[in-house]
Formats: sequence, C-alpha cells, structure tokens
Amino acid sequence: MRLRGRRMPVSRPVFLAFCGILIGFTVSYTWTFVSFPEPSKCASTAEQLSAEELLGPSSNGNVFERAQAIPGRRRGLMLVAIMTAARYVDTRAYNVWKTWAQHVPGKVLFFVAEGTESIHPEMPLIRLKGVDDTYPPQKKSFAMVKWLAENMADEYDWFLRGDDDLYIRGEELAQFLRSIDSSRAHVIGQAGLGNTAEYGLLALGSTDNYCMGGPGVVMSRATLLKVSPHLETCLQHLLTSHEDVELGRCIRKHVGVACTWNYEMQKLFHNNQRSIKELKDTEELKAAITLHPIKDPAVMRAVHLTNREIKLQEARSKRVSLASELSSSKKPTLVRLMPNRTSDLTPWEYMNNNKILFCANRPNCPRHTADASVRADISTTITREFNANARQRGRNLQFQSLQYGYMRVEPRFGVDYVLDMILWFKKFRPPHRTTLSVRRHAYVQQTFGPLKTLPEAKMRANLRLNSSLVEDTSIHMIMPLRGRAEIFARFATHLKNVCQRSNGEDNNVSLLIVLYSSEDEARNRETIEFLRASSIPVKVLEMGDAAFSRGIALMQGAAMLPHNALLFFTDVDMLFTCDALHRIRLNTILNAQVYFPIVFSEFSPESWSENDRLLADAFHYGRRRGYFRHFGYGLAAMYKADLMAIGGFNTKIEGWGKEDVDLFEKVIAYGKLRVIRSPEPGLVHIYHPIHCPETMKKEQLDMCRGSKAASLASIDTLVEQVAQYS
Repeated sequence: MRLRGRRMPVSRPVFLAFCGILIGFTVSYTWTFVSFPEPSKCASTAEQLSAEELLGPSSNGNVFERAQAIPGRRRGLMLVAIMTAARYVDTRAYNVWKTWAQHVPGKVLFFVAEGTESIHPEMPLIRLKGVDDTYPPQKKSFAMVKWLAENMADEYDWFLRGDDDLYIRGEELAQFLRSIDSSRAHVIGQAGLGNTAEYGLLALGSTDNYCMGGPGVVMSRATLLKVSPHLETCLQHLLTSHEDVELGRCIRKHVGVACTWNYEMQKLFHNNQRSIKELKDTEELKAAITLHPIKDPAVMRAVHLTNREIKLQEARSKRVSLASELSSSKKPTLVRLMPNRTSDLTPWEYMNNNKILFCANRPNCPRHTADASVRADISTTITREFNANARQRGRNLQFQSLQYGYMRVEPRFGVDYVLDMILWFKKFRPPHRTTLSVRRHAYVQQTFGPLKTLPEAKMRANLRLNSSLVEDTSIHMIMPLRGRAEIFARFATHLKNVCQRSNGEDNNVSLLIVLYSSEDEARNRETIEFLRASSIPVKVLEMGDAAFSRGIALMQGAAMLPHNALLFFTDVDMLFTCDALHRIRLNTILNAQVYFPIVFSEFSPESWSENDRLLADAFHYGRRRGYFRHFGYGLAAMYKADLMAIGGFNTKIEGWGKEDVDLFEKVIAYGKLRVIRSPEPGLVHIYHPIHCPETMKKEQLDMCRGSKAASLASIDTLVEQVAQYS
C-alpha cells in the first residue's frame, strides 16, 4: 500500500479522555500484576466464495433491505478485517494475531487470496475465491468489503479495514466508537487528498477526501450496507490504482459521506509515512488508536508490549484510586513508615537540573542519569494531573524541565518524589491569551503493589519464547590461563572446597581452562590433576605459544560446549560462594536474560585497616577493604546460544581489557536480551598489582591505568594520606 495524504486544520476537535488519579498534588501509581481477560478467539474459517457471489448482486435481494429485516438482534461492537498476502500470512499477519488481535473487543478476520495456506491453523483466514495477490489490491479490497456486508453486517455495528502492518489499540478504539452513533453513515480515519506529486491528479472533488488505507478505515454498519450493492460498478470504473482512493470515491458517490475531516485524526489514526523501526516516544502510542506502518514482526511485538505496559499502569492507577476512596479517612502522606530508630530512616537522593542522581551517604555509589522512563513518567503524570480541569480553567500546563528534586525508595511501599519544576503556562481563553514559564512544586508517590509469586519453571517458560533448546543448569566456567601458578592453585583449592560443601544442583560445576604456554605450565598442570582427583570435571584447551587474547580464549572455549550450555566467564583472581553460583543460575535465562554481576574488588592490602588485615575471610565487605566495581564487565553468565546470537567476543582485540565492554555493548545493541546488573557479594576479586605496558593502544592503556588507580586504596585512606601533608 502506498501512503499518501495531506492534513487540513481542525473543524471540530475529537477528544479522548484518559482517566488519571488526582489527590491534591499527590499522584499514586502501583506496580500490581493485573491479568487482562482475553476475548474469545475466532474459530478458524475457510470461506470459499465465487467472484460472482463476491461482486455480483445477491440472490437474496438487496443486502441493506435483507439486514434491516432482522429486528431486535443485538450486535457486537466491531469487526476488524485485515488484508494480507500469502508471503506475509505466517509472519506479519501471525504476529498481528498473537499480539493486539487478542485484545480487541470484537472479532478479527484475515482476508487472503484463493489457495493461500498457513502453518498456523488457529488463525481465522477468509480465502476469497477468484482473488489473487496482485498489486495494487483493488479487487481484494472490494471483495473483502462485499464479503463483510453479505456475511457480517447483521453481527456488528462497526467494521475496520486494515493491513497486516497496522497496530490497533482495541480498548481505545472501542471507547472511541461507543461515542458515535453507528446507525448513521460514517467513514472514519485519517483523511487524504494525495501526496505532493499526486495532488489534483486523483479526480477528487473539493469535498471528496478519502480515508488513507494504511492507518485503517472505519465504516459504520449503515455505510457498509449502502455501499455494498455498488462495489461491482465502482470496481469497473476505477480512475486510479489506489484502492483506498477508489473505495473512498465509491462511498462518497453512493453513500454521500466522505472521510472525517478533522486535524485530530492525525494523532488518533497515526501514520508516520515511513516504517516504524522502534517506538522511542510512548506518548505517540498513548495518543493513538492505530499506529502505521509496522512491517517488522519484532517491532510489532515490542509495540504491543509497550501498549500492555501502559494499560497495566492505568489499571494499577485505578486500583490505587479505588482503594483511596474506600478508605477516605486515610489521607496521602510522605510519611508511610514510622521509624523506631535512626537507621530505619530512608535517605533522600538529590536530583539537580541536569538530571543527574547523586547517591546519598554512599561513597562508592556512582553518579548516573535518571532513567528515561522516570523522566517520561514525571512529564506525563505531572502534565496530566495539573491539566485535569484545564478546560474549565481555560489554561494548560506542560512540563518543561526539572529544576531540582529529591527521591527515595521505601522498599515495602514505593517511591517518593519532591520535585521543583519549570512548566509552560498557556492561557488559551480570550481575551487574555498568554504563554508564560512558571515554577511549581509537586509531591509524587509511586506505590508498589503486593508481591506475587510465580514458579521459576513457569517464569522461565514464559521468557524463553519459542526456543527448542532445553536449558542445561550445569555451570561451565571458562577461564583463560597463562602462568600465575600460585594464584591458580589458590583458585583450585577454593573451587574444591566450595564444591565439596555444596549439595544438589549447586554442585553441577565444571571448569574449562584455556591454557597458554608459560614458565609455570608444569605447576598449572599439576593443579589441574589435583582438581580432577577431587571429582571436579576439568577440560583443557591447549593454546600453546599463541599470543594471549582473552576474547579469542573465551570464544574457543565456548566452541567446545553445546548451544544450551550455561557459560560463566571468569578470571583466576576470583573467589566465589555457593550462593553466587545459585544466583548465576537464577539470573541467566536462555533466549531472555544475561547476567553481568558487579563484583567486590579488593584494594591493596597495604591500605587496609588493622582489623581488615586480621580477617582471614575474603568475603568481608568494608569500605576500606574494597569496592563494588560498577564499571567492570569482565565476569558474565549467559547461554552459548545467546553468546552466538549477539556475535560473541571481538577476537581482534589483543592484550588487556576492552573485550568485556565490547561484549556488553553487543548485548545492549542486540535488544532481545535483558541485562541483569547487580552487586554480587558472593564474588570477590583478590587484589593483585596491575601492570600497564606503554605498548598498549591508547584506549586500552587509559582503561588499564584507571583500573589500577581505582584499586589502590579507598577514598577514606586517600583523604587520611592527604591530611598528613596539609
């Protein structure tokens, strides 16, 4: 379908009201899991109609008269007719069926050419006999409308004609249609007059605007019945090759109505003229009833997920509102927890006007920008709540920027915000129209819903999509090794002790060593035999005298394992606990989730306090002893299938560092895997001196020097050292 259209100014605005929660300036959201009831699915159909039956006169007389002869019948709200082709029926059309079609308060049917087959028998296909996939699809489009009139006109009040690259928000469409009289003739959509090259060449009169087919065409039952007897004549007298133009011309001539001429329809029936690659602005989706075009099935699923998140948020918000009404004596307050001790107080974190969050009283917590979702929620929520009665007041407020604010997380209750904002104040009621920049304070509460449990097996099954692989829960450690015999002996002893103490699943650990030749090679081989004698599965991949490359070593090690193997990339300097192994299994999900733990890294023991030096246990977390390395990505857990899907490690990187950051960026860019990053107390990196040869590339040398400096001592120790010379 080619896209055309020019929009004209508003003649009569169409507004959709979205419910919000307003309690003073306090806004409440909740994160409760809500399951939405699914409409009953359509039965699979395979209608076979002749071309004469489709486009010829009905043997039962006039369709309009025949439909009017059935009194007192209660019809459904709407039927959505999706036109697709054989090459898209199992891709685009199937993803439509599995996403938004399951949430339409009505029926969804897919219209295909004669002889079209699908590998998904549950899809409700209507095969139009005598119709092929010829483009442009004028005959298919007209035949589909004719079929709807003769077979479904008695069943529904509204009919939407769309393509397989259209996303429809069913609940919003239903709300919109219920506000319109379906007994009158209507054709609704985004009006078009043709693009720049075609303007004036489509034989359209000044009032003959048509509804563009891309974002969807909605017809009332009256329109469908009145235009049906004339479709054959219209098909025989086409003036252009555009089926939506010709359908609009036919409706205008024989029904007497044209497409809705309203500027608001640009937002409701959204068409961006280019294929939507990703949905960057959820406000665009929130304002729309239909979204077009979405040609990538993966993008269709992503847009659907975003829409369901919006609906879930609205349902949770409504729940909080109803709960507040039931307990009218309970007023909103920022004091949701009465502390008994000072340690129970939750600190507020400061947000300044450049949207940087600063960690309060946590010396090793890094600065980071506020999440885009948080900024978007603040903008949407504040604007909506301040504008709840905008029409009555004759003014509108729009979020401009955040001056400063405070936020805190109460784990059992939710998130609290105190915000100082800059807003645009727009007074639109004459005679005092004006636009000003104003400051306002807001107190916002995001309320957590009650926790709900889900069996791990069910959760993993939901996340793994349609993978045919079965997860292997054994952890396969892959460790490159060159020299460092003493450190490797310490690692081996610790691994043996951990495995002997653990029971059951946590004991399913194997070690794959990618071994490079060195002066310590004989001692390393003795340690390997020590591990094998301890009943720990050990494999060795011989690299000989090859130049050391961590990326190459890890990729060649992964190549020795099956695609369903759980890989854990580690270093010889690491110590770990049974709990860490357990969390690696929990946080790594095939085809869905990878785990980049934030490890605790020791400072140089020379900077430790006396108490730290007396502690033999490495798993002691003191601010002078070490820090959680937020910027480190060297340790990672993922399934081999996911490693290969993202492209694996960059094997062209030589020497120290950078290969881990490259892998992390690949996971993010891939977009289909969720990344889990969290401090892991069960993983400790034992301090060792870092050497940064001057022969390294500049970017790697800078990273090496930065890591070396960060690992020398704590901030407290450095302050004490400076104080001695002040």
